[in-house]
Amino acid sequence: MDCRANLPLKPRRLSIVAVALFVIFLASQPGFSENNASADPVETRIAPASASANYQPFSKIAVGVTFGMLGAGVEVATPLSRRSNLRVDGSFFNYSPTFDQDGISYAGNIRLRDVRASYDFFPFHGGFRVSGGVEVYNQFNVAATAMASAGKNITLNSVDYYSDPSGVNPLSGNATVAYANKVAPTFTVGWGNAIPRSGRHFAFPVEIGAAYTGAPKFNLSMNPTSVACTTQTYSAATCGQVATFDGFQANLAAERTKITNDIAPFRFYPIVNAGITYRF
Repeated sequence: MDCRANLPLKPRRLSIVAVALFVIFLASQPGFSENNASADPVETRIAPASASANYQPFSKIAVGVTFGMLGAGVEVATPLSRRSNLRVDGSFFNYSPTFDQDGISYAGNIRLRDVRASYDFFPFHGGFRVSGGVEVYNQFNVAATAMASAGKNITLNSVDYYSDPSGVNPLSGNATVAYANKVAPTFTVGWGNAIPRSGRHFAFPVEIGAAYTGAPKFNLSMNPTSVACTTQTYSAATCGQVATFDGFQANLAAERTKITNDIAPFRFYPIVNAGITYRF
């Protein structure tokens, strides 16, 4: 005879409830189950800041050196957003060449100065950028002096003149080229971010473009006491000081106008730069 069948129903229910409570008690104890997530210490997760938050305006700075068409320079950059920078650079270049050619001695002086502010935009989140800016200080000056030895000729307005054959007052003069616009808009394209979004410290940016500087101004003048001749032999009839010599000043003015017109199309000054920057 099966005695279990004779157990009262109520004690059987009480036994089931007791077992269930015991299991629940064990499950609530630490270490009861290695896979139980509730047994692990509570881990507080902080959502990472967005990438853009790391590049708030003026939140970082990079400095560097550049080399290009305007000489050597320095550069400072700071982010404005995830995909844009503000960049300021200045450059300078001095060179004073001297040489002789066909009996004429030349002494030149090239002086370049430039301060530029640019807005760099990175449309593809990579290194490629387009930049618009302004040269707030633009100085491009080229000056040269020339002196022709006795009997050597120069050509003004297709007319040949010979430097004083006696050698007492040889032909000498000055020429200058300069851009009048001290403020000029610029546009460049390039590769390389001075403040790499990858977190690197070093960058090697390059760029190419132009500044709209307007037509350059040219000036040509001659020492008024210089003596010019229309022949290679000195005579009172064929020689005279350039200030009063027949036709010389008119031909000098025509030559000045011709050269001015020849260089007038060069209203854009090329910008080609390469450099190295370090992000702090």
